[in-house]
Amino acid sequence: MTSATVLVRSPVERDAPRLADIHISAWRAAYRKVMSDEYLDGLNPEAQTRGWRRNITEPRSGTFHLVAETDSGVAGFCIFGPAEGAAESDSESASASATGQLYAINVHPDSWAQGVGSALFAAAEEKLLSLGYTRAFLWVEASNKRAIDFYTRRGWLDDGGTLQDTRFDPPVSERRHSRDLLSEVASVSFNHLDFATAATRRRGPGATEQPPPDGADGGQAEP
Repeated sequence: MTSATVLVRSPVERDAPRLADIHISAWRAAYRKVMSDEYLDGLNPEAQTRGWRRNITEPRSGTFHLVAETDSGVAGFCIFGPAEGAAESDSESASASATGQLYAINVHPDSWAQGVGSALFAAAEEKLLSLGYTRAFLWVEASNKRAIDFYTRRGWLDDGGTLQDTRFDPPVSERRHSRDLLSEVASVSFNHLDFATAATRRRGPGATEQPPPDGADGGQAEP
């Protein structure tokens, strides 16, 4: 599949229904064997749209949302900002204030392998660095090989951090990947990488960085 021409921009309120669709479609495609069918099939587009509208118009302090748009329309999004949770490898002592977090990247399944995820990821890295973050991390579902390979090729390496997300039944296992943003990104072409939903986690309720909502709260990318 060829790469699409991708424009990365800030979201506007009219993007909310499409972002809800991307969010839920990406989760259903990526997590059919990780989460229960009952949970995935019960994700609510209307509630997710409300969450996206709220987070676009009233974003949390320090949190940034970007969307990727192709000739076919909005195809993906990413969310990032200050670190929440355990930001450092156990052996590191860098100030948490210099550490950012990539909370979420989702690409609609119809736009996988077209460079959309790569464009979002590059934009998030650039913005994090411009905000003064010298290091960043993310959480990835432990069996998501596609996302793990994508992160690793970009220099976001497994640093040994783990967690069990007990909001799901069964709990979802996650691993932490981190990167020094001042170091040179590996010289690799990502345009044709089959990048699905890249998993990240923001800990704490009530923002779009959380899983797709059953009620009015917003949802995250993947676990």
